[in-house]
Amino acid sequence: MFTTLWKIGLQFLPWSYFAANTVTPTTCLSSSTLLALVSCFDTYTVPENFYTATTYNAAQPTTTQRADWRVLVQRLLSVDNGNCAAVSIPSSLQGIYGVTSFQSFCVLYEVTSSAGTYDKGWGFMAVPSSRSQISRHVHISAPHTHYDTGTVEQATAIFQTTRSNSLLVAGRTRTAYLEPSNCIIPTSPTQPYYMTDPAHNNVSSTCESDSEICLSMVFP
Repeated sequence: MFTTLWKIGLQFLPWSYFAANTVTPTTCLSSSTLLALVSCFDTYTVPENFYTATTYNAAQPTTTQRADWRVLVQRLLSVDNGNCAAVSIPSSLQGIYGVTSFQSFCVLYEVTSSAGTYDKGWGFMAVPSSRSQISRHVHISAPHTHYDTGTVEQATAIFQTTRSNSLLVAGRTRTAYLEPSNCIIPTSPTQPYYMTDPAHNNVSSTCESDSEICLSMVFP
């Protein structure tokens, strides 16, 4: 009797219930193209007005995680001959991030999410899996995910067509935490810049000079 009622109940649950409770960023790896993959990852972007001061601070990387992230980025940028499996995840990032081979790319992505939103929102990265695929030592980024519609797809298309060195996409929309940034003061008080806007805040950012990638795109 219980089994029958349970099956009947399932018929009335919306798809959003299953999406929020069973689908994870790893599901995106079944995408048919890199463009489809990044579009899928983008659906997990931390949305507008998501954070409080407490949850924002809890989602920020620790000092150790920042240092390990720089190491991980260096390892990813050094990949050659399609050997994505050679990129080991530092201990502080294990269980949070994964590196996988996707077609002719190596992809670094957050594996954790809750109710369809990244737990951390530190962004994701893709690089060609062989150095011979790189024609231009240019790093492409998309810092305003969700807010500026289509920029994730545009950045990906540029990355692929120019055969550039890397693609870095933010995991939080610029308005995810509506606390004004103290880094750049806007000309109008009615249009503030926010803490999670990497183009206007560097309080919680760090840059890896060797890889020429500003990690404020990832840790705004």
